[in-house]
Amino acid sequence: MSGSPERAQLERELAFYKTEYNELGARLLRLQEEHSRVAREARRSRIVARLVRDAYQIVNRDIEAEAVGGQILSTVADTAICDRAVLLRAERSAPNIFHVEYANGTLNAGSLRLHSPPAFLFTAAGCVPTEAAAALADLVGLPYIIWAHDAASGHAILLAKRSEANIHRPFEAGDREIVEVALAVYMDVLLRKRAELTLREAKRAAEEANEARARFLANLSHELRTPLSAIIGFSELLLRDKTRLQPAAQREEFAQQILAAGRDLLSLSNDILDSSRLANASPHLRLDWVPLEQLLQTSLRGFHARALEHHNQLEGPPVLPGLEVAIDYDRFRQVLSNLIGNAIKFTPGGGTIAVSGALTSEGAVEISVHDTGIGIRPEDIARVFEPFVQLQNNVTHSRHGAGLGLSIAKQLVEAHEGELRIDSVYGAGTVVTITLPPARARQAQAMVCEALDPAPLDSRA
Repeated sequence: MSGSPERAQLERELAFYKTEYNELGARLLRLQEEHSRVAREARRSRIVARLVRDAYQIVNRDIEAEAVGGQILSTVADTAICDRAVLLRAERSAPNIFHVEYANGTLNAGSLRLHSPPAFLFTAAGCVPTEAAAALADLVGLPYIIWAHDAASGHAILLAKRSEANIHRPFEAGDREIVEVALAVYMDVLLRKRAELTLREAKRAAEEANEARARFLANLSHELRTPLSAIIGFSELLLRDKTRLQPAAQREEFAQQILAAGRDLLSLSNDILDSSRLANASPHLRLDWVPLEQLLQTSLRGFHARALEHHNQLEGPPVLPGLEVAIDYDRFRQVLSNLIGNAIKFTPGGGTIAVSGALTSEGAVEISVHDTGIGIRPEDIARVFEPFVQLQNNVTHSRHGAGLGLSIAKQLVEAHEGELRIDSVYGAGTVVTITLPPARARQAQAMVCEALDPAPLDSRA
């Protein structure tokens, strides 16, 4: 029977069915694996879609750019189902040193060093961790991590979980899409919020510029109208009655008024032209060594009459003999004229304006204009350097000017490589100090036998 044809037939049929069964089992296993792969891909796609949807809702919220990272991390942690989420940023000067910018959970440190930061890595059970993976796992204090890094921007994201049980599944290579999308969304939303902030600041600056322009035009109209009205009015008085001879004293007074008004117009025109030129290019300076004492005395001499008119006292303390400064004489006279004129203008009768110059211990030159006038509020000190700005108080309505003097003075001092600063106590007075660098100062007696060093005297275009 063992060798009968029927038994051989049965054995052949059994072998055939075993082969078919094995093929069906293998096919079923492949289908299960494919189904699992498709399910994982579908889950990842849902996670990515939800992450993008929830993250971009932040764009429409009225939040600052600094708050974007925290909200993105919360969205990532909820969407990707992890126990810890961290956003990091590499140092510009040391791209292998990362500092934590935002963290969802407690970390073991605020920064870490990676010798060769990878673009992507993950850990799972059975995997031998690399040096970078071990450092990242140590940072969060959890064993299973996934990491993505954008080398161009220096941004990085790190997700971690405690286990691979229950709802947690092992990280795998296909999850790269999740962390890279999360990182890309964060950088995009951050850039949008920063651009939004820049636009808001630009809008505010434009509105302030429009307000300043409107104030300037209104102020300029007033400043032009006042001397023009004087010129026209006194000219009409001189020409009104040619048959009646006016007294010589009266004609001289009218002429003086016309002359003063014309000078005011010329001064205003010069200020506007200087401000326009300085706003578009640095001034061309013709530098010479000038005795500081002579500079201050000459500048003060032109204001004695105005100080007497305002019942103020001008003082010029002694200057260190032989101290010279490398300056454009005409331009620096203009700076001092603006500062002294302002001091007189805003110092009530009976006040004092003192101009001094000294050599500091570092070899720099300090020139100060000190007045006992109305002073400036602390919040207004930065604004006084803006063109056309005139601060409002109980005396400014009687002060003339277009608000250009301090702006021009600051730009001219900076063209001399110097610094102009203001210290003021509201109601008690103001000190305006010009500091010129040591290269622009010298003692004349020490330079008698030396050739003039041209380096500090180069004209600056």
